[in-house]
Amino acid sequence: MQWFQFNPTATTSLDPYSTGPQRAWYPPITVPVILGEYQRAAKNFDDDGMYLVDRVHGIISDWQFFTSTIPDPDPNGVNHLNDRVAFDGRLFGVTSFIPRGRVASYFLTISFDLVEITAEDLAEDTAIAQFAPYINAS
Repeated sequence: MQWFQFNPTATTSLDPYSTGPQRAWYPPITVPVILGEYQRAAKNFDDDGMYLVDRVHGIISDWQFFTSTIPDPDPNGVNHLNDRVAFDGRLFGVTSFIPRGRVASYFLTISFDLVEITAEDLAEDTAIAQFAPYINAS
């Protein structure tokens, strides 16, 4: 799994939701996955015309994640909700990042949930070249 951490210092957007064409991410790091549960979306579309996306639930090692090249460890996970993850040839956004399995003051694992990001979601994003290998996989 390739993890792209959101880079707030290189992001020039003034939008409070961190959206817009000026978002930036650090280069990816490889994070080993302990468990990755892939949930493929149903192939039917609803009457509202909304497209359906795949989801992933997984578990990674807290130690391996925070001893990698992640520049600023965030023990509660809030800063990782803007991160991007490449998994199984697709691009995902982080919807939850929760440290789990505490022993004394140390967590053992991180539970995360991801939702697929499509090319349409990146249409106005300058980082589209960085994520191009992952958005056209079907």
